[in-house]
Amino acid sequence: MYSPKSFIVEDPAVIRDIVEKNPFAIMVTSDSTITHLPINQFADGKLYGHCARANNHAKQEVGTKVVAIFTGPHAYISPRYYSSEFNVPTWNYAAVHCHAEIHYIDDNDIAWNLFKEMVEIYEGKDGWVLPEEDKYKDLLNGIRFFELRNPRYEAKAKFNQNKQSDDVVSVIEHLRKSDPTAADFMASANKSLYADALGAGEL
Repeated sequence: MYSPKSFIVEDPAVIRDIVEKNPFAIMVTSDSTITHLPINQFADGKLYGHCARANNHAKQEVGTKVVAIFTGPHAYISPRYYSSEFNVPTWNYAAVHCHAEIHYIDDNDIAWNLFKEMVEIYEGKDGWVLPEEDKYKDLLNGIRFFELRNPRYEAKAKFNQNKQSDDVVSVIEHLRKSDPTAADFMASANKSLYADALGAGEL
């Protein structure tokens, strides 16, 4: 992934946060198979996902290298957002590329427990619970769970870190009106550079 030095993210906590908050990923393999699917970090700290058994991503050789792409907060940036004069339209965004190896979970008991945990991730402790009934367990015949092992992350957050503080503050103020999530991420991405200009309340 093309990443100028000022946009590279190396903090594991930031990378983990992007992945956890934006789990609907794009998974790619060298055979040009591309799948849109949720991939989550489970309680054991590992990355799991699942896809239809008919999907080529359920038929790869064990250990095949994959890239899972997670897209974080992003927003269009108009030249009018800046305080300085000469600027052009751009797009601010965060992205994580996870390079890993795919390994399949073919033990139905393990896969069932992963299925239940996945549902709880999205439903919460008080949400819908996957019933312990055969008609639900039979769904495992049509899907295949996998683990992404040995993950290596590339992460980028392009949020005007190459701009002066007045421009950064101005862009954040405009984004707060249209995209608070992107504004908050931008404030966090720039806090080490412009903490005084942004102010404690913006961080």
